[in-house]
Amino acid sequence: MSFDETDDFEPLVVLQLSPTTPAITKEWIIHRLTATQNEDEGAGLLARFERGTESRNSLIVIGATDHRLLVGAEELRIQKWDTTKGGLTDFLVADIEHFQNSENPGDILLKSEKQRIIFEEIQNLRPMKSEHVVPGVPTKSLSSEQDTIFTVLRDLNFIVNFFPLHDKEDIKLMEYDWFKSKTSIIKSQDIHKIRNYFGDNVAFYFAFLEFYTKALIPTSVLGILLSVLPFSDFTKYSFFCVFNVIWWTVFMERWKRLTNKLAYQWGTLDLQVFQRPRPPYYGDLQPSPITGRLEPLYPAWKRQVKKYLVSYPIVMGCLALALTLYFTYYKIQQRTNENFPLGNPSNPIETKVRRMLPSMVYSLSLIPVKLIYKNIATFLTDYENHRLQTAYENNLTSKLFIFFFVNSFVGLFYQAFFNVNYENVVQLLTTLVIINALILKFTEQVLPYIMKTVKKSQLDRSGSVDTKASEAIKQSKTLTPFEGTYGDYLTIFEQYGYIALFSAVFPWVAICGFINNVFELRADAFKYCYVYQRPFAQPASNIGSWHYAFDILSSIAIVTNTALIAMQPSVREYFSSYSTVEYILLFVAAEHILLAIKFAIDFAIPDVPHEVEIAQARSLYESSQALRRERRERKIDNGEKTVTKL
Repeated sequence: MSFDETDDFEPLVVLQLSPTTPAITKEWIIHRLTATQNEDEGAGLLARFERGTESRNSLIVIGATDHRLLVGAEELRIQKWDTTKGGLTDFLVADIEHFQNSENPGDILLKSEKQRIIFEEIQNLRPMKSEHVVPGVPTKSLSSEQDTIFTVLRDLNFIVNFFPLHDKEDIKLMEYDWFKSKTSIIKSQDIHKIRNYFGDNVAFYFAFLEFYTKALIPTSVLGILLSVLPFSDFTKYSFFCVFNVIWWTVFMERWKRLTNKLAYQWGTLDLQVFQRPRPPYYGDLQPSPITGRLEPLYPAWKRQVKKYLVSYPIVMGCLALALTLYFTYYKIQQRTNENFPLGNPSNPIETKVRRMLPSMVYSLSLIPVKLIYKNIATFLTDYENHRLQTAYENNLTSKLFIFFFVNSFVGLFYQAFFNVNYENVVQLLTTLVIINALILKFTEQVLPYIMKTVKKSQLDRSGSVDTKASEAIKQSKTLTPFEGTYGDYLTIFEQYGYIALFSAVFPWVAICGFINNVFELRADAFKYCYVYQRPFAQPASNIGSWHYAFDILSSIAIVTNTALIAMQPSVREYFSSYSTVEYILLFVAAEHILLAIKFAIDFAIPDVPHEVEIAQARSLYESSQALRRERRERKIDNGEKTVTKL
């Protein structure tokens, strides 16, 4: 059933097709989306072409009836508030009267949840058994068992974009307190509103960024005090090192507690969600050991072969290129320092600028290198063919972590521990922090907003857009496609590394990070609302593998901070009575003591808050009691049936 001539549903999702898509293929897509689930093996959604000459029949807006969305919520095991139990539980259509807002079925689900349901249905929609080729493309074969329509269209380059529509009214409800008011810069975010609109994964990013920014306050204050007060170098470095170890360990443990608290409130803590295979995942069809349904299965040994013979060698090659780039910069920096010495220069300003120039060029060159590597890492992770989205994200994060760690910190490690030149460490660190902040602000926020403004003015001048039907067209033409939170996490990861690893020799980096993040938090909020297309809401119980990446940096920070103190000439002079071996053993012992302190703090601070443990235990008890009652009632019913037969 096609909805070309009706306008009686709310568009929630937009599917943008390439102009090269044949007209008969477009009609086939509409038919498969709107065909009934049981009889015609369709998605059972509502869909039509967007009106207006600007759309050129390439935009399909998609919605769904309330009943279809509720059925989808049950299939995805979306948790909603059960008024009889007084807590979150899997939604069931048969028990709809027990759930909040049951008197108005259209209000039971959040709009972001409705969009996620449509996303899942379209991603997993398969051809009918009688369909063997794509209409309009007879050379492209179809298999109802192995292919999904979305994957086939993507392989044909027919899909340009696929995104949920922003809701202006919902944005207005949260934007003032979030980033528009004068007091928003000092107010905490309403993370629950963010979660309701963008989903768990985006909400966890903003929660982490705010939590991390607040954690920078004590570090910044301590950095200022140690910089201005007349303490000895040994006292400064030792105190700052010990503080970093304790503070960032406490920070990670407190973040775990907040993560578990939010996950419990959002119904994702310890929730065994059935994860469908990723639509791009391919393999031979075999019965699933869990559901018994036919699912593609890709041999694990083939994936391991791809990792060890393709992915890992390419990653190692990228790391070698990153090292080559750094040492090329280092040689240029050495020649520059020799040609422009600081001792009594005729033009001190010009001398300092020339000495800073190689660092600036190196910092700028890292930006395209990081972008290229990110694309390579994404390609390799796609090539490995991971079944579940969680496995895919974990493998992609690990590749990004390895490369960005080497690319961002290799120069600082070399200057600090091999060249033992702390002046160069401070110079390179300052340049990296400032250049990264400025370039990222321009490329991620300023430039996309300028482009959006230009495109919007061009669209408005065309005068061909129907006001009622223009929202999908405007968002498809003026907003930047959302590519995930990886770039945002990588930015925090780099900054956290600079602070945790090297703030002992340059305490002001924490202050720079804090000031940057105060504005970054609101700038990102604006970017997600007005620059990016709306992301599909995805369930999450934490920040994923990024938690381990930050935790690893915290452990490495113990080694680097201890080594930085030990290699200070003034500190060595302080322990001049010790032999070289004794001196090394002293700091090795100090490092082990700090590691012990870290593990002690890890053990002392429980990951799950006490109130959440109580709530979990209560939920488990109530489930056990409900199961016992159900068994008892079943036994009584069976007994009555037996008596009746007798």
